[in-house]
Amino acid sequence: MAGIYGADVGQLRALSKQLSVSSSKLMSARGALSREVHGSGSWKGYDADRFRSDWDRTHSALLVRVSRALEVAGKAVAVHADEQEKASSSAGGAAAHNGFGGKGTGSDGKLPGRTDHSVPRHPDRGEANLSASEVDRLQGLVRDAADDNDFFEGNDRDVNELREALSALTPGQVDQLLMSLTDEQLQALAGGAAAGGTGLFNWEGTTPFERQQLLDQLLSKASPDQVDRLTALIPWSQPNGEAMGDAARPGGADPSTTNQWMEPTAPVIGERPSRDDIRQGQYGDCVVLAAAGAMINADPGWAQAHVTDNGNGTVSVLLFDKNGQEQWVTVTSDLPANAAGGQMGASPGQGGNWAAYVEKALAQVYTEDDNRDGTAEGAPPDAAHEPGNYRAIEGNWGPDAFQYLAGPDVERTSDAGVLWDAADDGRPSLVTTRGETPEGAPPGYHAGHAYFVTGTDGRGNIILQNPWGPHEPTMTISRDEFSRLFSDATVAR
Repeated sequence: MAGIYGADVGQLRALSKQLSVSSSKLMSARGALSREVHGSGSWKGYDADRFRSDWDRTHSALLVRVSRALEVAGKAVAVHADEQEKASSSAGGAAAHNGFGGKGTGSDGKLPGRTDHSVPRHPDRGEANLSASEVDRLQGLVRDAADDNDFFEGNDRDVNELREALSALTPGQVDQLLMSLTDEQLQALAGGAAAGGTGLFNWEGTTPFERQQLLDQLLSKASPDQVDRLTALIPWSQPNGEAMGDAARPGGADPSTTNQWMEPTAPVIGERPSRDDIRQGQYGDCVVLAAAGAMINADPGWAQAHVTDNGNGTVSVLLFDKNGQEQWVTVTSDLPANAAGGQMGASPGQGGNWAAYVEKALAQVYTEDDNRDGTAEGAPPDAAHEPGNYRAIEGNWGPDAFQYLAGPDVERTSDAGVLWDAADDGRPSLVTTRGETPEGAPPGYHAGHAYFVTGTDGRGNIILQNPWGPHEPTMTISRDEFSRLFSDATVAR
């Protein structure tokens, strides 16, 4: 019979790209609609509140799920295109399995341990059906990425090539590859990816985001057993949890050098995430938590769209890299513990533990730290901390942290008009107080601290919420009070 069996590879790749583009456009439209729904101050009353509630709980969440489904479909089509192009035999491949060490999925298709309100990135584990030649090729990419001895180019290209190859694999296939690698091979990969990747003709090398993108492809797709193995063999898979503390707190900073960890019981995403889930803990990262509060205040679906429980002992957080591109950062589900064994960072609210994972993911990739945070009298001077330290996200400027959550189009300003325009538009905004408490400061004002804008009061004032938690008093300030009492603001343009 004349004709071609299979599919046109070019058409498959075009379809994959269109599905991915459609996913991004849908998420952008959802964000814009959320800002419109919550930004209209002229529609008030029971019907308005009911509509906004329905939007947050049903319609916005549905758009997130559809967008993720398009993203997953796009990746699946790309895999099929690769398979069609290679037309390789499956002989020699490992037997198909569920990729979770026999644990499988539940009758509802969800992964074990998944919280009901977290949107899965990889809902279909797929089969471990790589051919022997494909496994050999991937093992070769692992060896190349582990070798940083190329004087001219380093191994940055090799690290990125491996990451791209992993992104085309299903979770079941990633697990198959991991099971084919020895501990020594994974340790060598960890060292190669952490080596910097630079060479004579590649000054930038492997950036923290690129390193974490490689880890993301492994951790987010691996079975729980392989997650445990990866984290045991890759030292930089876990940040240092030491804290400088929050100097704005009554009584001063409460530093910690314990670096202990605990497994939380609260879900990553609860039934209805909201700004009331912003409950800063022992870390002095008020700017980070204020930025997260500003994001979810402007878009109540933000947490569900940007934080997800992978169901395998890891959590993924969607952040912006230095090029303004959204990138997933995946971390293990354990969190830093305080002296009593509880969470040292952001504590969970009714909407889940998502803010604590924003902290952890940001600690892994944050490159904006400096040595000007200030320390208590008699304490060692501040030092700039590299990515992989919670200390790096403490005591920083608004735009430095905000850009990881809102993207690069953020503006630091002392102009009250710019801030009020953003508040009227429902755009994410935060403000920082002065280093010393000015005369006439309102109740709830703390020097050297950040707050996020929750809206306006209808009388020309803006309302500020303290990231320490919803139990703290809000502040309602005028334009004159902003200019007189506050250092600056950061707004998303």
